[in-house]
Amino acid sequence: MTFDNIKDWVVVGKIQKTYGTKGLVKIISYCHKPSSIFNYEPIILKNTKEKVYLDLNDKKNNPHEKKIFIAKLTSSKNIETSRNLIGEELLAHKNKFPECKKNDFFYSDLEKCIVLDLNNNLIGKISGIFNYGAGDILEITKNEDNSTMLINFNKHNFPKISIKEKSIILNIT
Repeated sequence: MTFDNIKDWVVVGKIQKTYGTKGLVKIISYCHKPSSIFNYEPIILKNTKEKVYLDLNDKKNNPHEKKIFIAKLTSSKNIETSRNLIGEELLAHKNKFPECKKNDFFYSDLEKCIVLDLNNNLIGKISGIFNYGAGDILEITKNEDNSTMLINFNKHNFPKISIKEKSIILNIT
């Protein structure tokens, strides 16, 4: 498995901070079932493209229902090397995941999709996807003035999505 195409990889977590002095890090899992992040190894560090394996340092301090884990990265030997990795996104290859069901999408598939209105007029492009706990929100950068708008991601607001065509229909009513 190589890091040839960023589109083949999905962000599954992020390194939050160091833990202790021996190179341990705190990672946050973005997975629906947080502990499943360990099923998608090897993990690639987004910026460095380095392949890493996550090792649960202490199972007692890492209950599976938590989203934050203390882990040892194979490449990190001390606090200094771990400190350089803070903020680094953790990527897993899409082939490690079950196939998406109808109307399910990877965030990475939605990013950079063009956004059209119900009459197929270009509105803009998806520039970000967020979830603050109350559902997914798509950030759209408008073509006309480069301003952004945030829209709840649901079937009413986005009645048609074509991943193949990289387009999304927005119901602006």
